Amino acid sequence: MIAQIGNLFLSGAFAVSFAGLILYALSSIKEEKKFETYANWLWMAKGLFVLISSGALIYLIMTHQFQYYYVWNYTSLDLETQYLFSAFYGGQEGSFMLWILCGFLVGAGLIRWTRKPYRAPVMFVMMLTQLFLLSMVVGWDFGFTKIGASPFRTIAQEMPNAPFIQANPDFVPADGSGLNDLLKSPWMMIHPPIIFVGFAMMTVPFAFAIASLWTKTYHEWIRPALPWTLAANVSLLTAIFLGGYWAYETLSFGGYWAWDPVENASLVPWLIGTAGIHAMIIQRKSLRAHKASLFFAILAYVAVIYQTFLTRSGVLAEQSVHSFVDLGLYGQLLLFILVIAIMGIGFYLYRYREIPSVDKESEFLSKEFMTFTGAILLFILGFVIIIGTSSPILGRLFVDNPTPPEIQFYNNWSMPIVIIMAFATVIGQYLFWQKHTWESLAGKMIMPLILTSIFTVVSIVFGEVRNLYYMIYIFAGWFAVIGNGAVLFELILKSPKVIGGTITHIGFGALLLGIIASSVYTEPLLDQRTADYNSRIVAGDVFDEEGFPITQPVEMFELEINRPKLVNEKYMVTYEGFDVSDSPRPGQQTYRIKFEPIDGGDPYYMNPVVYPMMTSSSMDNIDWSVDPHVRTGWFSDIYLYVAGSKYVASRNEELDQERRLQQMAQTGGESEEPIEDTQKIEIQEGETIDAGPFSFTFMQFTPASEESLPENTQIGVRAQVRVEHTPSGNAYDVEPLFAVYTEDGRSYTYSPPLKIDRWEMDVFFSSIYPETDTIELTVEGLDEEFEEDWVLVVAEKKPYVSIVWLGTFLLMAGFSISILRHWEREKKMK
Repeated sequence: MIAQIGNLFLSGAFAVSFAGLILYALSSIKEEKKFETYANWLWMAKGLFVLISSGALIYLIMTHQFQYYYVWNYTSLDLETQYLFSAFYGGQEGSFMLWILCGFLVGAGLIRWTRKPYRAPVMFVMMLTQLFLLSMVVGWDFGFTKIGASPFRTIAQEMPNAPFIQANPDFVPADGSGLNDLLKSPWMMIHPPIIFVGFAMMTVPFAFAIASLWTKTYHEWIRPALPWTLAANVSLLTAIFLGGYWAYETLSFGGYWAWDPVENASLVPWLIGTAGIHAMIIQRKSLRAHKASLFFAILAYVAVIYQTFLTRSGVLAEQSVHSFVDLGLYGQLLLFILVIAIMGIGFYLYRYREIPSVDKESEFLSKEFMTFTGAILLFILGFVIIIGTSSPILGRLFVDNPTPPEIQFYNNWSMPIVIIMAFATVIGQYLFWQKHTWESLAGKMIMPLILTSIFTVVSIVFGEVRNLYYMIYIFAGWFAVIGNGAVLFELILKSPKVIGGTITHIGFGALLLGIIASSVYTEPLLDQRTADYNSRIVAGDVFDEEGFPITQPVEMFELEINRPKLVNEKYMVTYEGFDVSDSPRPGQQTYRIKFEPIDGGDPYYMNPVVYPMMTSSSMDNIDWSVDPHVRTGWFSDIYLYVAGSKYVASRNEELDQERRLQQMAQTGGESEEPIEDTQKIEIQEGETIDAGPFSFTFMQFTPASEESLPENTQIGVRAQVRVEHTPSGNAYDVEPLFAVYTEDGRSYTYSPPLKIDRWEMDVFFSSIYPETDTIELTVEGLDEEFEEDWVLVVAEKKPYVSIVWLGTFLLMAGFSISILRHWEREKKMK
């Protein structure tokens, strides 16, 4: 019943949106207030309907209604409450609903704060985008075609031909597939809502641009649009930060950015939106760049929809680590991007000749020229990223199976662009607040250049930088920080309210410095033996079995339990064991690795996690994943994860053994003989006998306490035995008991096992030969292939990752200050 209500309200929201779209269109054409008023009521009704539908879906999730495909596919009984809630937007359907809700709230704000003549045409565009988004989840089936995929469809509707559905159409799974383990993170609970707020807000400058073209008011629109554009950029930037930090804390590639298509889906609109902000500021200040402002406002939202198409249509399913599953929405998404692009770019080209333009171009040494240069550079960078992201599609024009570009493609193109941008930020800021000649500008630059040179030289010397390209990059980063810092100092003294842009540019410079330091100059943590081996690889002295030189260095080192190892001549690192738990993931292992700085610093523990990916594992194969542990610091982070362990290897061997036994049972083959793991050892007092990787030393007899002996004991004695694991040197002293007692006139021996848990070994004192001071030990669990517990560790020291986060926070702060300033100006205009 709840699902039917949710489905009904989704359909109602779609129908209401269509009616509201017509009314907003009539209001824009006829300029009649009543049509707009009715449409506003329909906007609110649509929002209420989607809210009710979302509540119904959340209810189904929280109550484990696994007969519904979305609930079954993204939740499970053991999923914690907070992750049950975030499962609402864990899949395509729910994330579309979240996007719709965010758009509704933004639209409600526009109804409240947007003035004429823009309100009706702006809301027409907002309603159009909502109509398309609702079409993705309305789930109407007309037989010959389908519109959207409803989150309320049942498993029977999703998989009607499945054998278990054919056998029992009312089948309800006992449990669900579960949420993707990578999404079980607090960061991923926050990240999607913020990014969809950003996507929804990025609709606003697009809508204002269309309204400007419709009303032929090409200048006034930027005043109400600019605060929304700034807010959209802050939201997207915050989402980018959260996604980067999630990747840094959760994934094992060792960084915060991998140029993944889903990552680029938020970065490209942010870059183009920032370019639009620069163009809008020129237009507001100088009555120039009208065409550029409109173009970037339109293109930013087109980029949002295009990147949505790439990541949700299934065209990049094999290229992205976290793209959405294809729901068969390719046609609808393609129609969405075509309508938005044609409406925006087509209308822009139609009005192009009417849009004001200046007769005289700006001089090179002017705020207009430099600000516009910054906008163009941002656009070029966004364009390069779009080309790289789209290459698997574009490549199909030339080859059958194109491959996505390597990360180096993005790095090679972005580095020279951001270097130029760094220099442009300083020159642009000086020219923005004061007119300059070449001579006066050169005078202003003397001190920033001197300080930049000093800081660059210090960075090169202490960072041991040898690459000229990196030296120029570092110089540009410091120049952006110091040059804009000098401008900030002057602005604080004169007009503190206008410092937002300058702080943003300082954050950009800090971001560049943090990226180069944390990415290029990451230091692997290795023991001396591994480091020497890598040195031999570099020298070309290591070859494989076929005689070819090995070129790939070893990036991990092995730790045996309780055997400290010196790493990088800075830390004594000890593996102390692990714990297995079923929360928050079944079979999760948390390892304890102790770091002791040899310079006398305080020791600390790192606790990386290894767990089976339940959503991609099967009965005969475990897909293992890791959660790195990051120890953050002001100047460097220690990044560590477990790349392998004895526990994982043993579990894989057990599954492999079970698989072989099942295959032999199916084929009728003979099973393998069990490995003999029980041995009897006769040993004299003072003697040492080796058995496999263990040695047993009979040290002496010791008396047995009466409490440990059975009744009617005739003889009771213990043997003190030292059991040592020879490869590791770990040893235990044990005292197994041997006794002879009588019962019903008969004699019996009593020899209880003494268990050594660490080695899963049982030691029995099974017999005694007094005449030779010899005893017999029976040892169970004595595997000839036994090895001590071990882990393979990948660890890196990443310098100045904190500067990356600092630069991001400064960018956010600068945008936020600018939002407040422009919003206050817009309120005064009203």
